[in-house]
Amino acid sequence: MSVTIIKESAATAEDFTTPFIESTKSIFSKMLGWEVELGCTKRSSHFRSNHDISGIIGFTGAIRGTIVIGLDEKFAFAAAEAFFGGKPTEIDSEVLDMVGELANMIGGNAKERMTITGVNLGLPTVICGKDHKVSFDPGAQVEILPFTCPFGPLTVEVGIRYR
Repeated sequence: MSVTIIKESAATAEDFTTPFIESTKSIFSKMLGWEVELGCTKRSSHFRSNHDISGIIGFTGAIRGTIVIGLDEKFAFAAAEAFFGGKPTEIDSEVLDMVGELANMIGGNAKERMTITGVNLGLPTVICGKDHKVSFDPGAQVEILPFTCPFGPLTVEVGIRYR
């Protein structure tokens, strides 16, 4: 297996964000039949969620980082209804599993789209609670990718720490 080590000077934010943008659009289109639109992206050194639920996956190898998929309750309920058929009335284990699976699918699909080899994804973790805080590695460059659709906002944060 070939491993490519990326240095900050050799990679741009676009090298990391483009696979996540394409992946997010593809997953929502194929799995739910939803079109999600990308808003204005921004860079940050920290993040405080405005969402109710976050699906989180770490990645290691040639690069190290964290992916956070953040959505509000309305969005999560609509997505769970599209996946399972029944409309949830609370954030239950099915909703939490669905958010973890969305994070897993977006992360895995983005990994396949990367031009970097030697990247490994961890298992998803889901956190819920209004205004929860997700901390990234202090040395990470965090790209915030806000999406919208008729069911509400979705945010994908990609925090990369260059080796």
